[in-house]
Amino acid sequence: MLKRDTNGVIKFREVGFFKKRRLFCFHTGKFYSQREYEEEEYDILIMTQSYKPVVVMDEKSKNKRWWMFKNMFYWENEGYTESEVKALILDKLQQKKRKVENAIARTSNQKIKPKNGRKPIPDDVKIFVWQRDGGHCVKCGSQEKLEYDHIIPVAKGGSNTTRNIQLLCEKCNRSKGANLY
Repeated sequence: MLKRDTNGVIKFREVGFFKKRRLFCFHTGKFYSQREYEEEEYDILIMTQSYKPVVVMDEKSKNKRWWMFKNMFYWENEGYTESEVKALILDKLQQKKRKVENAIARTSNQKIKPKNGRKPIPDDVKIFVWQRDGGHCVKCGSQEKLEYDHIIPVAKGGSNTTRNIQLLCEKCNRSKGANLY
């Protein structure tokens, strides 16, 4: 499991009397890393984590490892490699980006590209089918949870025409599945 750690932070402390220097250490909640970084090491850590994940704490007793990547902290308990952590994080960030883009499109009334690549049923076809079928499921007559159903599924060559679309309630549509009835 890989999770984002929003409590993670790198803190520093000053040491030395005449010649002061900073030591940097990862903290999360009540836990902190035993490893402290000198300023030069910290600069390298910050630069490196911008393009690949870097382990900032390894808590063997809890079987957890904390990573820093793109200025965010993550923990995992699966023993992932650096490349696996990078792939998982980038995938999560891409999903988040798509989710935001879809939300923006929905709230601004833009057309959203369907994930499955299929074209949406045109509004004029929906209106015609609704009127033709009388706002009822053509199989059981229900008016609850109605859905537009492709008589011949798109995956089997069906189209978005009025001749191939019918109204079914959710229950009838689920029981039909990909069958041709």
